[in-house]
Amino acid sequence: MLLFYVREKSMKKILSLCALALSFGAISASADPLMKYDYFDAAYQWRYNDQEDVDNGNGLDTKLSYSPVDNLALEGGYNYSRADVFGSGFNFNEWTYGAVGYYEICPGMHVLGRVGGKHFNANGSVAGEHFSEGIDRAYAGIGSRYLLTDEIEVDADITYVNLSGATWTYAGTGFYTIAENVALKAAVSIDNDTDVALTGGIRLAM
Repeated sequence: MLLFYVREKSMKKILSLCALALSFGAISASADPLMKYDYFDAAYQWRYNDQEDVDNGNGLDTKLSYSPVDNLALEGGYNYSRADVFGSGFNFNEWTYGAVGYYEICPGMHVLGRVGGKHFNANGSVAGEHFSEGIDRAYAGIGSRYLLTDEIEVDADITYVNLSGATWTYAGTGFYTIAENVALKAAVSIDNDTDVALTGGIRLAM
């Protein structure tokens, strides 16, 4: 009888510890910055331009995402870069706004599709004359997100923009958790004009 009582007490302690561990795991997972759709990204970006008379540029890349309901998120972003065009400094601004639908096909693996609009603006001076031009375009794309480990996420995206006939961009992004709701971000992209962008920054999840 005494042995049964001791075993029962021990079992209760074990079950309590298991419940505590599961609760802690749930808290840790909820604080993880990966595989979320409520976040803000800020990063430095360097661009290689494979175009005559356009030098390489660099600047700031930001992105904001908010998911009001499951499987749907609203996204927006601002990208600024500066590069020399015909030997004169030009500012390039890009605003992005749209929506993304996502679906978990298995634990740690999401597929997604996105659609939206982009506003481009370029301004600078050539031969003493100020130049400024803005255009609006639509974009659509598909992608995937994969949780490689508990601390690492890798993404792949293909995006189409109806710019200059057609512009396809292929991108890969990696995230590494460094703190609660904070991850480092690194990305590389290339388009069909062989322009390359390298990005490094941070993601703040909400």
